Amino acid sequence: MMKPACWILILALAGCAAGVPEKYQSRKIAPCGKPAATFFKGVPYQRASREACAVAVAPFDAGAWHEAPYNSHKIRGLKTVRLGCQPLTPAADDCGYSGVPGNSQTLMLNFDPSVYPEGALVRRAVLAVYAFENPRGLYEADLRGRLNVGGELQSLARQREAWGSRNRPDNGWILFDITSFAARAINERRNSVYFELSRPCLAADQDPVTVGLLDKEPRLLVEFE
Repeated sequence: MMKPACWILILALAGCAAGVPEKYQSRKIAPCGKPAATFFKGVPYQRASREACAVAVAPFDAGAWHEAPYNSHKIRGLKTVRLGCQPLTPAADDCGYSGVPGNSQTLMLNFDPSVYPEGALVRRAVLAVYAFENPRGLYEADLRGRLNVGGELQSLARQREAWGSRNRPDNGWILFDITSFAARAINERRNSVYFELSRPCLAADQDPVTVGLLDKEPRLLVEFE
């Protein structure tokens, strides 16, 4: 018969597991069955195939890189991030600097593609980012990614879609097509891929774009069989 102390330890461990937020658990996604499963998590996505499954996951780490001449640093815990060239501010930057007159923030995301089934046939994959205004401004954004820590960043997602709402055409989701990048990450069993999304000061559209970070959190959505 199991001792009372053992039961206490088992119950305590179970309680700890129950308290872990779902998005941070390494739960594997089941192979695609019939009928095809879809979990879009609020992303307005249209499947390329009715026979394929489509599942969205949240980042396990998300933040913003604040770039200024003498005070570049990473910020976590923001509800939104403002991408684009912005004026220097005394509270956050060294305004005695007489060089570049503005700063830019970069959205930084890490996802775990190994949660998708091993050997999955990827039909399509998108990085979904929500813009609270001027979603078309993200068409001028630079999206880069890398498959492993220390690897070289590569330019991604030349194909982009905007999904605004009828009531609020000034905001909406932008879907960045990253199919080949995500397929390689899943099939190589990478457990961390990294994305950077930014709008440099020399972008053609100078209006900054506010995108979701904790509010309307970005998603990696993969359609697979």
